[in-house]
Amino acid sequence: MNSNPKSNLDFSGTELEQYSDNTILEVMHEKTDEGTGSKYVLIKHDYYSSDSGHGRDLLSGFLSALCSSSYNSIVVYLIDSGTLLLDDSNPLYDAFLRLAGKTDMVIASKESLDQYGIILSSDVKVDTQSSRSIAEDLIYIPNLLILE
Repeated sequence: MNSNPKSNLDFSGTELEQYSDNTILEVMHEKTDEGTGSKYVLIKHDYYSSDSGHGRDLLSGFLSALCSSSYNSIVVYLIDSGTLLLDDSNPLYDAFLRLAGKTDMVIASKESLDQYGIILSSDVKVDTQSSRSIAEDLIYIPNLLILE
């Protein structure tokens, strides 16, 4: 048991502190500017989860949260049906455009764009790469956020 409280809140991860009165506190590490550098996101589908209706609501919330995040740099990779976010008839097109406006780069799979017949508009700057090139990028990115 720990009868002395911590003098600061700078923890390296989640820690459990138990005090002499048997109170247990879960302490999360403090968010610092170190965590707001770069974020790499892989979006595999134009919905989140297995239900496309509810999944689009979930993905919309995620895109909004990412758009309003404090990351200094965001790079988004789109593969498979995630490339459908670039289709102006997609219900999440406007939400994705807002995020794309904050990103440093949007990279889409050429094969997926061809598969779904996506014609890129001038609304968003997209770099196209082969799926192999994207895979080679993703292998070396630590802490990649993947949406399935």
